[in-house]
Amino acid sequence: MKQGDLSSIVGSLRFAEKDLHARWEETRQVWRDEVSARFGETHLAPLEEPMTGALRAMERLGLVLMQAYDACSPDRE
Repeated sequence: MKQGDLSSIVGSLRFAEKDLHARWEETRQVWRDEVSARFGETHLAPLEEPMTGALRAMERLGLVLMQAYDACSPDRE
């Protein structure tokens, strides 16, 4: 892995996010009441937008870091 490459970290976070959604859908198959709905609205729904933004920012940061490492590399001529 290249210095500054955050793709594996971003990939792990994306996988965890998908896993969370899948497990929540499984849970909702058996937990279908007002408390379940409130839990989803209170704890899970607020995570979606910040998580998407954070993942995009991390992808951009990774690109910038890799460019910076390449630009500052002693092997660069």
